[in-house]
Amino acid sequence: MSKDLSPQPESEEVDLGQLFKVIGNAFQRFFDFIASIFKGLYKVVLLFLIHIYNRLKWYALAISLGVILGFVLDKISEEIYGANVFIETNYSSSHQVYENMKYLHQLAYKDQDSIELARKLKIPVADAATLKGFYIEPDIDENEKIKMFVEFKKGLDSLAREEYTYKTFNASINFYSFKRHKIGIASTDRFIFGKLRGKLINAITDNDYLIKLKNVALKNYKTLDMSLQVEQQKMDSLVGIYLSIRDRESKKEAVVGSGTNFFMANGQQQSDLLMNETVLINNISSLETQRREIEKAIVINGNIVNVIADFPDAGYDISEWKDKKKFVLPILFFILTFIGFLLIGFGQYLSEEDKRLNL
Repeated sequence: MSKDLSPQPESEEVDLGQLFKVIGNAFQRFFDFIASIFKGLYKVVLLFLIHIYNRLKWYALAISLGVILGFVLDKISEEIYGANVFIETNYSSSHQVYENMKYLHQLAYKDQDSIELARKLKIPVADAATLKGFYIEPDIDENEKIKMFVEFKKGLDSLAREEYTYKTFNASINFYSFKRHKIGIASTDRFIFGKLRGKLINAITDNDYLIKLKNVALKNYKTLDMSLQVEQQKMDSLVGIYLSIRDRESKKEAVVGSGTNFFMANGQQQSDLLMNETVLINNISSLETQRREIEKAIVINGNIVNVIADFPDAGYDISEWKDKKKFVLPILFFILTFIGFLLIGFGQYLSEEDKRLNL
């Protein structure tokens, strides 16, 4: 029985050898496939370079023509200037701002209706005709999004907090979720941006509901400030009374032969008096702090849209290399020349195949 079982390890070694051979062949075929790709790319690049070299004069002529024509077109075309204004929206006015910006862009870029644009912005028609586009986007970075996500998760229950991810939050927010935004304007007039200060903001916040909401909020702030002011005056009056009582009780008539003396109340009375005065002073300080906060709130919420950074006096060149004809036309002419030679070569190939088949 033992003699019959002895050849089994040799069979296992043969099976393992065949397995490794199959694996090795698979890797070899994979590497050969990768090598064939690189060889094919090398051949294509080489054929392309040979094609360019053989027809170098035509390509040089096409590129030169594109450069010359591009310089001429750039010279006679109008320069486009741009500038940005950074705003902060209040009273959930982002929707209104974005809708009005879309309308202004429609008038300037697509309709080119300088009359209606001039009416909306309250500027001369000649100035409105120089405006070529209005653009808006949120002014926020990834760190601020993360802070918003953290604050949002604090308001969720424990189960929702575990399931809600940053990816889900990022997909759910939109342009209207943010308070700060960047508004850009494109114009052929470099110095029009100073003329748009204030006028653009008025044009994009023209909404009766938002105006009423702002007026009510400011009225409430001022009413609260007046109440705090009256309370502060009462506190000041009480402090004056306490100081007057303290001064009267601390003075005594001079004792003969002992100079001028001041009568000090006993320890418990003095402690009570000082404690009352301290409480009043702390209350006055608290009222002043509240009034300063109200003043800050009035400044922040005093407008439907606050301008964080206004337009500069003059715009700047916002064109990119792809907007310059002297760069675009040479590339375009090169591509057209290459396509032309491809079509010629393809036509010759079809003609030769037609002759061969007819034979």
